[in-house]
Amino acid sequence: MISMNNKYFLSVLSLCISAMIWSTAALSETVTRLEPVTVTGEFVGEENTFQVDAEEQPGITPDTASLLQKVPGANINRNGVLTGIAQYRGMYGDRVNVKINGITIPGAGPNAMDTPLSYLPGTQLESIQVIRGIAPVSSGLETIGGTIKATSIRSDFGTGDSMESQGTVTLSGATVNDSFGAGVLVGLANRAHRLHVKGSRERGDDIEFDGGTIRPSEHDRDNYSVGYGFRQSGHEFSLDFTHNDTGETGTPSLPMDIEVIDTDIVRGEYDGVIGDYLVHAALHYTDAYHTMSNFALRPVPMMGKRRTTTTGTGGGFRFDIGRGLAGGELLFGIDGQLAEHDAEIRNPDVAMFRLVNFNDVERDLAGVFGEWNGGIGGQWDSEFGVRVNQVRMDADDVASSMAGMNINIANLRDNFNTADRSKTDTNVDWVARFLRPLSDTIDIQIGVARKTRSPSYQERYLWVPLQSTGGLADGNVYIGDINLDPEVSHQVELGLNMVAHNAYFEPRIFYRYVDDYIQGVPTSNPDALALNPDTLQFANVDAKLYGVDVAWGYRIDEHWSLGGIVS
Repeated sequence: MISMNNKYFLSVLSLCISAMIWSTAALSETVTRLEPVTVTGEFVGEENTFQVDAEEQPGITPDTASLLQKVPGANINRNGVLTGIAQYRGMYGDRVNVKINGITIPGAGPNAMDTPLSYLPGTQLESIQVIRGIAPVSSGLETIGGTIKATSIRSDFGTGDSMESQGTVTLSGATVNDSFGAGVLVGLANRAHRLHVKGSRERGDDIEFDGGTIRPSEHDRDNYSVGYGFRQSGHEFSLDFTHNDTGETGTPSLPMDIEVIDTDIVRGEYDGVIGDYLVHAALHYTDAYHTMSNFALRPVPMMGKRRTTTTGTGGGFRFDIGRGLAGGELLFGIDGQLAEHDAEIRNPDVAMFRLVNFNDVERDLAGVFGEWNGGIGGQWDSEFGVRVNQVRMDADDVASSMAGMNINIANLRDNFNTADRSKTDTNVDWVARFLRPLSDTIDIQIGVARKTRSPSYQERYLWVPLQSTGGLADGNVYIGDINLDPEVSHQVELGLNMVAHNAYFEPRIFYRYVDDYIQGVPTSNPDALALNPDTLQFANVDAKLYGVDVAWGYRIDEHWSLGGIVS
């Protein structure tokens, strides 16, 4: 069912896409398009981006997040074959801003079974980019843990007026779980139009190793997309639709396994040059349906069968303009992300059993940002950015069929339902980064920043002890705290870029102090303790994170090179 908020968003989406189509045809034809330039595998421009292309994989794996192990400071938290959670410099999950083809996807699973990178199969991946260290304020709404950008393959514009065919086929397999993956893209394009259809299918059994079998670790996923692009006289418009269908897939680190993840994603984008301004606009909408259970792929536990049905719907928008100013480039923009979540637990053998875990939970963000890149003092390349976000959260009443026979569950329910659950945070981020050459081959980088993040919906609205923790998978049960404060991180980074004719060495050292870091601590709630004496509660604490990461490489000749990372 589509809520009133989502119906309104769909109306705005259709109107804005129509406006972008009209503007593409109506704007002046005398402006030329500026094409982006990227470098693979090393330091990329002023954004300081470390990029890994899909072709650099030793073997195509179902979990795209596995490529993060090639990035200095990054890693993957695995709860299953398809559920890799991005980690960067000690922060993971909701703290890391992960974008798929430029958009943020609100997952349907309260335990992150449908992580953002799970919506981009390895057979459809083009590249993953990680902005090293402090992320610019323009890179996303909440970037306290950094920014990761994953891009899928698509059709490319041609060079002539006649339509040309394009196509790729990708195959993979593994004996460890008798798995296979197949991906295909078929496209037509000329200089003004491009159209493609692409899809993938992945299947695999339980993973086997010398000591036995990991159960359940099988996987099942299909992904299909259709995309269209149009460009003319410095203006480009694209529209894409993706359907993701994940079937029975094991997540052995979690208390349940995936039965179904059924997700639709619609995305429209415009880029153009209007006078002296670079203009960018984007809209997207996602709708996800998800069920998981503790009995379909594993033995039924003593507590009995449980099936959780969840939904996650939402959308986002962005509009930014850029132009030259004071010897540099100024970028100004507005963006937003709307998300709504529901989760209900049932026992298929006991019709009366029902627990409403999350009910019409809303987490809506809107932000405005400004950023300037340029030289100061003749020696320093610099970046200054400021962002202001407003985060609004709310939740409807919860319920449980067990409340009538358990006073503790009844108290937790009633205390939650009578509380003021509507919360609004206004968060301010700022970034200052500087780069100066020390010689022809050595640059020094310095960065300082203030970054913020408001609580996730699990951290704020989990009302009864459960493992619905955004994929934490530590075996503990948690309750939330409606009155959590936002996290505020103060961070500093120092780095060197040493590049010779055939080698590079790029060390970074970082330190951050986080006020009101959200962490599970032993609860004092008597009703939660009566249900489980080991219950933890999300709370605000102080935290320090620090470390070093290094990227290095040496080219022996045109065919051989060495490279590595240290974190």
